Amino acid sequence: MNLEEILERLESAGEGELQELKVWLFKESIRLSNERHDLEMERRDFLNERENTREENRRYEEHLALRGRQLRREEELIAGKHEIIKNAFAELDIDRQALYAREAAVREREVELAGRYQVGSQEVNDVLFRGADNILLLKKRYKDLMKMFHPDCPGGDAEMVKSLNATYDRLVGECDSVGYRRRA
Repeated sequence: MNLEEILERLESAGEGELQELKVWLFKESIRLSNERHDLEMERRDFLNERENTREENRRYEEHLALRGRQLRREEELIAGKHEIIKNAFAELDIDRQALYAREAAVREREVELAGRYQVGSQEVNDVLFRGADNILLLKKRYKDLMKMFHPDCPGGDAEMVKSLNATYDRLVGECDSVGYRRRA
């Protein structure tokens, strides 16, 4: 039906039909008004949701940017730490090489000295007990030397302990009744 047909029908309609049509038009206008109101509410909700989503996206992008900066700083820090560790290992390697060189020099010196002085010889033991001219000093020196050369200690030497025992016994035997060493 077009508009002209509707107008013709209205003109030919009776009072009851017009009343029904008015009620229908009133109900239809209320329904349309309600639908318009509902659509407006949905539109507002949609706009609010869109704005909230945009705000959420903006905050998320800021968070991602912040996290990206943090990750770059952490990567730079890790790279710096890695460089420090690498340099420290290089220094340790240099120190290790220097230590090996010093150990080799000490071993050479030990070999040279071993040819000159026999460990546990009378000369060496006399030097170790030099200055101990009474029995108390001899005992103290003996205990100190035992702490150094005992086989249970690191760097201890059983042969040296035997030699020190023999020298100690000899020096104690040289002491007089008062406890002083007799001079020869």
